[in-house]
Amino acid sequence: MQEIAGEIRRQLPAYAHSADSVQGRQMIRTISTTVGGFVDSLDDPAPDWTPLTKLYAHIGAREASEGHGLDNLEAALRLSSQITCRRFIGHAYDFGWSQETLSMLTEAHFGLLAILVDAAAEGYDSTRQELATRRERARGRLRDVLVAEPPIGREAIRELAKAADWTAPETICAVALRGPVDGTARLVPPTVLADWSGDAPYLVVPDPGGPGQERLMAALADACPGAVGPTVPVDRGAVSLRWARRAVALAEEGVLPADGTVRCCDHLATLITAEARDLVEAAAPQYLRPLLEQPSPRREMLAETLLTYFNSGGNAVVTGRQLHIHPQTVRYRIRVIHEMFGGEPAAPDTKLATMITLNSMLRLFPDEVPEPSG
Repeated sequence: MQEIAGEIRRQLPAYAHSADSVQGRQMIRTISTTVGGFVDSLDDPAPDWTPLTKLYAHIGAREASEGHGLDNLEAALRLSSQITCRRFIGHAYDFGWSQETLSMLTEAHFGLLAILVDAAAEGYDSTRQELATRRERARGRLRDVLVAEPPIGREAIRELAKAADWTAPETICAVALRGPVDGTARLVPPTVLADWSGDAPYLVVPDPGGPGQERLMAALADACPGAVGPTVPVDRGAVSLRWARRAVALAEEGVLPADGTVRCCDHLATLITAEARDLVEAAAPQYLRPLLEQPSPRREMLAETLLTYFNSGGNAVVTGRQLHIHPQTVRYRIRVIHEMFGGEPAAPDTKLATMITLNSMLRLFPDEVPEPSG
């Protein structure tokens, strides 16, 4: 036993513990129990290997729980087997054992070795599966907490993240997906927490603005079309998911682009005004009366030109480039708008409100333009 333990410590770095350490004494006990079980089995035509299989299943489970593979254990068993077989051969010469006796011992030894390897593998696989199940449950709890309202606080999130084997970032974003997701689209990186259940699946992406994350976000957009919520602190995920789902709803209504993935922060004005649609509809005549009196599609054409002109800082060249028309056409349309409004279409203190109303008229209710009141 000491020879086996010494060789294992010498040849296998993973077991290079001193003989008087906890691990060293544990290894001696395991070797002693194994050798004793083997010797006792030689006089038993139907040996009960249960004590040894339980021992090695426990060892396999321990390796799994510590995040190790079974390579070191299997290497230790092979090394032990080599030493034992050398001992058998030496004793055969010393004590005059017959060839049949040597063969019987060798076969019994290798038979036990196979049993022990299988037991260790069974304990290892069982524990790995249990750990994976426990980890997935912890990830599910963490995911739900990250988008819960009210938030539970960063310290509690860090504790849940530790149990889920997930590194808690400073920021996250939610990605609301369009309808059920099946097949390979569900293959997301382990850093992404996913809820595929129900009709409103979503993802929680850590550190969306971090190194390499732009590529991840692009891959997610290709595989799982939906809406990317704003980046928020790790304890404000509910905000990101709420706006992402609102964007999905607007995309389904045709207000936001319906193909691919939209980013909430790229459609801020539309999302905000959509939450106050009735107010914007009621206020539209106050800011856009001359436009509202125009027939469609002239009304939409002039409104799009004016909004783009405002967004371009009053630059006709940039406006023309964005609308794919000549700058002179832009200038002509702006003159027409000025004539309609009797001057500037918006004063400095009403320009923002006018832009919000224009955006809403074009995006939120293009077919339901409010009737201008008298």
